[in-house]
Amino acid sequence: MERANCPSGGNLPKGFLAPTRMIPISQRNPNQHYPNTLNPIVTPGDFCTVFNLEVPPSAFGKNCSLEFLFPSFPQTLSPTLFNGPGHFTFHPYAIGAGGNDKTTYNNQPPPFQFPIPPQTFTPGHAYVIDNNPCGIPQTTTNTIVSGAFCSDDTTLSYLQTSKLGCPIGFYLLNL
Repeated sequence: MERANCPSGGNLPKGFLAPTRMIPISQRNPNQHYPNTLNPIVTPGDFCTVFNLEVPPSAFGKNCSLEFLFPSFPQTLSPTLFNGPGHFTFHPYAIGAGGNDKTTYNNQPPPFQFPIPPQTFTPGHAYVIDNNPCGIPQTTTNTIVSGAFCSDDTTLSYLQTSKLGCPIGFYLLNL
């Protein structure tokens, strides 16, 4: 849905995917499992959030663009807390592995073979985290792709939504 006041690249095309699970994990409480949330949280050197996206079989052989849409207020009315210089890292997990009811900082899914370099995110922009072949197997069921979003110097919490003005959060596009 096209919205005129969203950041460049900050609109969602038809067929986008939103996370199906968002699970906080804590470096300071590494064995504590936290429940699924609609409000991802990242804090310096402690909380990360694991994002699961379920990719349909129709994405086999196509490119996927993992994007973080980060409109400013009042572009979005999502409750948002942002404090710090905005250095974030997305740690991808192996294809088919995702966060579940046993995920903790010490019990994360296995890492993906190719890391994604750290990036700087600030409000009022849309960011492409990764744009490559979806890499899912040819199957008749959805495949989970996932990763942890972390920071050593910035606090971020928001309501993941596409319904309160401009969309905010992680989305998978180009399916």
